[in-house]
Amino acid sequence: MGISPAVYRTILPRWKLGAFLLMVLWALAFPMITSMPAQAGDYRLNSGDVLTFDFLDDAELPVTATVSGAGVAQFPLIGGVEVIGLTVPEALAKLRSEYRRRDVLVDPKISLDISTFRPIFVLGEVKTPGSFPFYSGLTVEQAIGLAGGMQVAAASASDRIVARARLRAEAEAANAEIVHEAIYAARLVAQLKSSDKIDLADVPEVARDYVTGVPLDGVIELEEKILKADLAANKSQAQILSEGITQSEGGIDILNQLILQQKDVVQNSKEDVERIATLRKRGLNTESDLSRAENSASAEQAQLLETFATLARSRQELSGLKLQLAKLAADREKDILTQLQAREIAIQKLISGKHSAEEQILLMAAVAEDETKKNQISYTYEIRRNPMGGTPTSIKASTLTELVPGDVLMVSIAGM
Repeated sequence: MGISPAVYRTILPRWKLGAFLLMVLWALAFPMITSMPAQAGDYRLNSGDVLTFDFLDDAELPVTATVSGAGVAQFPLIGGVEVIGLTVPEALAKLRSEYRRRDVLVDPKISLDISTFRPIFVLGEVKTPGSFPFYSGLTVEQAIGLAGGMQVAAASASDRIVARARLRAEAEAANAEIVHEAIYAARLVAQLKSSDKIDLADVPEVARDYVTGVPLDGVIELEEKILKADLAANKSQAQILSEGITQSEGGIDILNQLILQQKDVVQNSKEDVERIATLRKRGLNTESDLSRAENSASAEQAQLLETFATLARSRQELSGLKLQLAKLAADREKDILTQLQAREIAIQKLISGKHSAEEQILLMAAVAEDETKKNQISYTYEIRRNPMGGTPTSIKASTLTELVPGDVLMVSIAGM
């Protein structure tokens, strides 16, 4: 049962009551704010969202799946499924259908949630522009706080020179990193193709302009060395398993031949027992002769059964080797695709950072042209939103406007 306001007034002086209640309300609300999950019922999945997937009827831990730039996420047993543009319930229904259609599960008991939404981007007149995690209820003001607050105009000409030099260095460094990540991605595609040469046509489309007309010999040479080493290691592992499979198959052929021979021996032993038993009835041999023949026939039958057991073990070993060979290829492809997806995300972040640095340089130049305004700076806020299946929009915002996943917040100096 809660405490009534009348009781509070008997405990605290009247002038402190308001402050105390405010503190209590904040203390109760803060954990809810910080832990509040984003409501994803109507949200449509997009690249960069991280999903949590789980089989509800097993003891395995949930796994995560990131929606790639192509809109595909990787799920256990069925691999890539296109989920971009779907709500979580629609994606869950599609996954159930895929597990049934591919004869993996008859009655899939699975769950799917969004663990991390695609980030928001804060650019322009902030101290640390870039991408930041999205959480429910994030406002323009809070997003600017994540980016370190407003970037105040430089106080002196020398400060502006230093700041511009730093920003130019950041832009140039981002350019170099974009080129490296682009060639890295092309090398991963070459690995998927089992090619020992990097094809610049495999560079991600978003980064192609950055590698055009740039000296790439050194970067390509290094990446091709890594490529050849990877191909050699994979070929060696596959060759070892293939040789093991060939040897196992040869051993199974030999065992099948031994079984045929042993069956003949067993048949001859049985005929010997029958012949000796007939002679024994006529008194032409001894009981010992019959006993030895029966023992010999039993031994040959046991040898045949042992050969059958050896054959079964050999076939099991052969199946294990074939499974290892298939798993080697599947694991390699999954690892390469995961790395390729990470490269695409890294390139997007680097391009955003480069654009932010260039925009800050332009804004600083604009501020420097009118020194009289440096103590009268006000800011404008623009949200660039590209909804799934909708038209990209530009929204004039205030500090209290709430953001959605994937929003780009542009902070500008008013009048610039």
